[in-house]
Parts: sequence; structure tokens; C-alpha cells
Amino acid sequence: MPVRIFDERDLERVGAVLQSGQLSSIGGAVTAEFERAFAEAVGARFAVAMNSAMSVLHASVAAAGAGAGDEVICDPICVFGAVATMYNNAVPVFVDVDPVTLTMNPDLIEGKITERTKALIVTHVWGLPAEMDRIVEIAHRHHIIVIEDCAHSLFATFKGKQTGTWGDIGSFSFQMSKQMALGDGGMGVTDNEELAKKLDLFGGAPTFHSVAYGLHWNYRITEQTSAIGLAQLEKARDYVNELIEIGKLYDEAVGNCPWLTIQKAPYPAQHTYHFWAAVFWGDRHGIEKEAFQRVLQEENCTVNIGYTNMPAYKHPVIAQRMGYGRGCPLDCPFYTGSHNQYPEGLCPVAEEVIPRLVLVYTFSHKDFHKRNAEALHRVIERLS
Repeated sequence: MPVRIFDERDLERVGAVLQSGQLSSIGGAVTAEFERAFAEAVGARFAVAMNSAMSVLHASVAAAGAGAGDEVICDPICVFGAVATMYNNAVPVFVDVDPVTLTMNPDLIEGKITERTKALIVTHVWGLPAEMDRIVEIAHRHHIIVIEDCAHSLFATFKGKQTGTWGDIGSFSFQMSKQMALGDGGMGVTDNEELAKKLDLFGGAPTFHSVAYGLHWNYRITEQTSAIGLAQLEKARDYVNELIEIGKLYDEAVGNCPWLTIQKAPYPAQHTYHFWAAVFWGDRHGIEKEAFQRVLQEENCTVNIGYTNMPAYKHPVIAQRMGYGRGCPLDCPFYTGSHNQYPEGLCPVAEEVIPRLVLVYTFSHKDFHKRNAEALHRVIERLS
């Protein structure tokens, strides 16, 4: 490990669903069992399964009451919180990140809050928890719903408490690349019964029932996906524990290298390493990125450099102001604020670090990562 294991336990769970003839979660029992088991695993009161994490994020924005003319605070490395905001016709407002943790900088949040702010989406990027106590305190003082994007951070903890349970809603991904992979799928968790009911209108309730309470999307998960979820949940902690061991291999390989800054927190947090991440500062030490890339290739070291090479607000969907037509969502006629403009320099830290990101996808054989980490160490020795 960590390689994903789909074995007799998964077949047994899926086989039972097929034998039952009940493949829909409407009237089925397996999805409800999966929701209860996942809530218990992360320490939440309620869980609502859906067909993807993007569905959960969209439903969370809607549950927070954000819509036309409203704002949702997002971080600028991953675009998905902003997209979920735009799904519900609200305007994303970006708060810059810390250059070491690569997560939302709490010092900058209050300056972006307005009377239109309904929610804040914080991403635990690559698996490192953001500074949640400060973020939640600031948001709740202004009566803002906190949504945690935990797509990378299954079982990660901040001050001993799992991600997804610090804010009002936590969103987890089961897409095939994630720490717990079901092909696709997502889970929203919350301790708030009213928010759980709102999420359930998107994920759990039959369509004819949900329309009695307003417009909702049909994001139901299937019973067979939930069956795989139950089987994989039994293995997920083992997966994550080995990802943590793999992350440490790369931390040790980098050591005290002055021109690679490892993603880590100055506060008590357990990173769960969907990716291992660092930031390249070689040009400040006489090492050009092209030289780094060349030596990586010569040493057969597999890393990705630069991620998307752009902050979220430079992605075409935002930069080209795509949406529903008639200006919505970014130029919605109901929007009276000024945070719908995204100039160069909006989030200077994110703009500087994103092209410098050094990333290793951790979910593969540990033996590969031992060799790869050793190769990275050789690269550092050659260039230092």
C-alpha cells in the first residue's frame, strides 16, 4: 500500500445491493448506513451522501443562503469553491493564502467581508488543515457560514479535531484520485440539524418531495456506490496512514534545503498528503527553474511543477466571465458590490507561489516513493 484494494469485501457489499434489486437510495438502506458510518468516522452528527463533491459544495452554498447579489469568500489556489459559488449565482471573493501553509490567511479575511457575505469556503489544500479556529471565529462573529472543502484532507486534524467538523459544513470527495476512491461521489457533514435537512433536499430526498420546499438539484448517490463506500471506509485509515508515511519520506529528502519550502503548519495539524507539496525558490539562490527541471529528469524524479500556473480567478470560467447569460453570475444585475473584479495582483502570494508549486501525487506504491524521494534528494545535492 497505498494502492487501492477492491476485493471480496467490495464485491460482497455490491452483490448484496444487486441481489436486493434496490439500486436507488430512494427506499434503500445502504446509503443511510454509509452516511451514518462516515459521520461517525469523522466525528460529525450528520452526513449526506451525494454523487460528487462538487454537488456537495454547490448544495452547501445554497444551504448557506447565498444566491444572486451575494458574496462567498474563497481561497485562490483551487477553483472549485469559486465554481460552486457561481453555480448558485453568487460572486466569489478571494482571500490570499499563507506562503508556507498554502491555505487561507486568516489575517486577510475580515477585510473582504461585506454586508453581502453569506459564506466562506476554505480549502484544506493538498491535505493540510487551514487555521480553523481563527477562521471560524472571524466568520461566526460576522454570522457567516463556514464550508470546509475537505476533498484532499480525509482524516486530517487541526488541534486534534478532524477537518470537516470545525466549520458548519464539511465537503468530502470520493472521486477516483482521492484518498477514498469510489469512482465518484461526495459527502457533506455537519453538526447542525437544520443544515443537514437542507443538504438532504439535494442528496437524499426524492425529487417530488424536494420541490415542495423550493428549487433543488438532484444529486443523489446510488446504493451500489454507497456499498463500495462502506467497504472502502474500512480500509481508508490504512490508506491515509501510509500516505502520511510517504509524505515524511519527501520531507526528509528535502531536509533544510533553503530553496524548497515544504508545506507545513506552525500550529498543531496532521497533514494527510493527498499530494506532497513544496514551493520552489531556487531563482533566489542562483538556481533557475529550467535547471531544476533538467536535473529532475536526469535523476528520474517524478514531480509536477506549477500546478495550474494561475490563481482561480484567472481560470477562463472566471476571467472570461462565463455563466448563465445576461451577466450572471459575476455581473448579476442584483449585485451592487465591487468584489466581482479580479485584477492582476489581487492575491499576490497565490500568484507568486502557484507557478512555483512542486507536487508529488502520493497514492501509489511506497517503494516507488522511496526511490523517488531519494532521487529528489540527489537533485538537491547536485544543485545546492
